[in-house]
Amino acid sequence: MALKIKELIKRAKDYVELEAHTKVLNAEFVERFTLLGREDVVISVTTTDKVHPEWWVVGGGTPMNLYSKNKINSADEAFSFHSGIILRMTAGDFEVSEKPPEDIGYDAFICHASEDKEPIVRPLAIMLRKMGFYIWYDEFELRIGDSLRQSIDKGLVNSNYGIVILSKSFFAKNWPQYELNGLTAKEIDGEKVILPVWHEVTKADILKYSPPLADKIAAETSRQTIREIAKEIALVLNGE
Repeated sequence: MALKIKELIKRAKDYVELEAHTKVLNAEFVERFTLLGREDVVISVTTTDKVHPEWWVVGGGTPMNLYSKNKINSADEAFSFHSGIILRMTAGDFEVSEKPPEDIGYDAFICHASEDKEPIVRPLAIMLRKMGFYIWYDEFELRIGDSLRQSIDKGLVNSNYGIVILSKSFFAKNWPQYELNGLTAKEIDGEKVILPVWHEVTKADILKYSPPLADKIAAETSRQTIREIAKEIALVLNGE
């Protein structure tokens, strides 16, 4: 059962007294934050401690923790610091290494509708991977329990290019458009990011959806094999 805010504040008082070994004088709600589907609050706590008299307590949707105001100045900073700790604690792939990577991120992100997986997306992703490219493709990256939006955002941010499979199914879906918006934002400074592939659509279809996309040179499944498309994409990924 969810806690009432008064009960959460009482728990924050008890938590500070237990962990900081001090007496609480006052505790009050400051701000509420929602991140990755979890809601937390920040509570300001004043104590009798002479060294660390004031604390932030963050928790609710995540385990409660306290942070001294001597080191953290604002509720937003306390929540951000808390969120980082929680992500490290809960991430299944978190690790630390002193060895630098040879490279980092993805060569390309494949933006597509699920209906196009079988005929083009999966074989194209597999072929590019065999050619030695690091490709963000949902079947390669997502595991049960992963946050879909968080994983997609990670792929978008850390990819040099976005391979966009434009089809009638693509135009009808929300998720592919969300991904395309992210890629388009990366092109604002004039850098080429979007690599379009037309699948069973014409230039007229693209024009109805997005005139700027129709102006880009694209690979086309109607006139090229998947191998030919992969080789064409590879030239761009290799910087040729």
